[in-house]
Amino acid sequence: MKSYFVETWGCQMNVLDSQHMEGLLRAQGMTPAPDPGSADVMVLNTCSVREKAAQKVRSRLGELDRLRRESGRPQIIGLCGCIAEQEGARLLDNNRTLSFVLGTGRISQLPSLIDAAVNGERKTETGFSETRDYDEHLIARGSTGRHYVTAIHGCEQHCTFCIVPYTRGKEVSRPSNRIVAEVESLAARDAVEITLLGQTVNAYRCPETGLDFSDLLDAVTTVPGPRWVNFLTSHPRFFSDRMVAALGSLPRLGTNLHLPFQSGSDRVLRAMRRRYTGVEYLALVDRIRKARAETVFSTDVIVGFPGESEEDFQQTLNLVREARFGQLFGFVFSPRPGTPAAVYPDRVSREVAGERLNRLFELQAAVQLSLHQSLIGSNREILLDGPARRGNDQWQGRGADNRVVNLPGLPGYAAGQVVSVTITGATTYALLGEAAGEHASAVAQSPERDIQARTPQRS
Repeated sequence: MKSYFVETWGCQMNVLDSQHMEGLLRAQGMTPAPDPGSADVMVLNTCSVREKAAQKVRSRLGELDRLRRESGRPQIIGLCGCIAEQEGARLLDNNRTLSFVLGTGRISQLPSLIDAAVNGERKTETGFSETRDYDEHLIARGSTGRHYVTAIHGCEQHCTFCIVPYTRGKEVSRPSNRIVAEVESLAARDAVEITLLGQTVNAYRCPETGLDFSDLLDAVTTVPGPRWVNFLTSHPRFFSDRMVAALGSLPRLGTNLHLPFQSGSDRVLRAMRRRYTGVEYLALVDRIRKARAETVFSTDVIVGFPGESEEDFQQTLNLVREARFGQLFGFVFSPRPGTPAAVYPDRVSREVAGERLNRLFELQAAVQLSLHQSLIGSNREILLDGPARRGNDQWQGRGADNRVVNLPGLPGYAAGQVVSVTITGATTYALLGEAAGEHASAVAQSPERDIQARTPQRS
């Protein structure tokens, strides 16, 4: 086997897992292929948090099988990630397209599964070890200046709608000295932004010293080099006074904070097993803003949870009005196999749930546009990600608050470069800017000046 292609679905944890897989394959002497059809080994790293993502993966497997039959090439196709962990050997039984199945806790077994497939064996590796399967030295890092570092594996919150505890296993925190050493290594490679990852990252507790997440943030932000340190994803239950104080006292922390609330209704929150109330959530938001006024909150919301009434949904809208999130990811409830909520009665129809989701997005669009408008005329530093999706020679970058900034491209721009910009306009989704300082004289006029509003995409 000479070449590979890894296709990633889902969250930041999956992105990092894919980089780990790439590192393993490169260590075997394999090189990345330009597209799936030309690869000797095709790896799908999957997400099962929502049924729509799982359906897309099944459809993708059908496409890959057709491409393989049309080309006549003996391509190896492996399915990895959360769907692999969830379904295990059943995937091989039900889909002859697949050569192997690899769960989230057994990534290091990827080379051996490929070797077995070359010899005509179809194998499955799932399950979790006590220390987890993570070798930071075999991660194929990108060149954008943004890097992910795992702080804690797994989740033990068991929210009734969530399949993650079953596909990611129990919580296992990494030793803090290994995390800091990994950040130091990335800093030596000119990392600009470090993001600490965990399904419930602020539940972190060092297995060797007992240090908590506040201590870890303090240690990581003292590493010279990176401009910003972020973390994903936080649970409202694990914000101690020490952690709130850390947000206000560590200036190198990014100003974006992802803090899912899921529902504004206390009745629904109890059914979800979230273990806080809407009032407690808003009080936490207020405490954090008092500690660090520039904090920009992003959040997740589920609409149409079993039994959700119109009154429950109105409470969700009220919380969104009061919290004024910088970004909101909304989803219609998706029953996941094996979770308690999958068999809850009083299911909300997709028509009603979809209509509620649209109303949620309309409200958030107005809030988000207003927040973006207030930033016109301000200056900020952004890390360039690359050419913007909108085209027209535009580039895209994000700063400490994780807001997208689109600006006219310049000769010499490169992903991973830090640029000073002046905000000249706003849309619902993004800020519009022009390069400032040393770049300003070379920048052409932006083709888009007007403030625009659009309906948010469903993420």
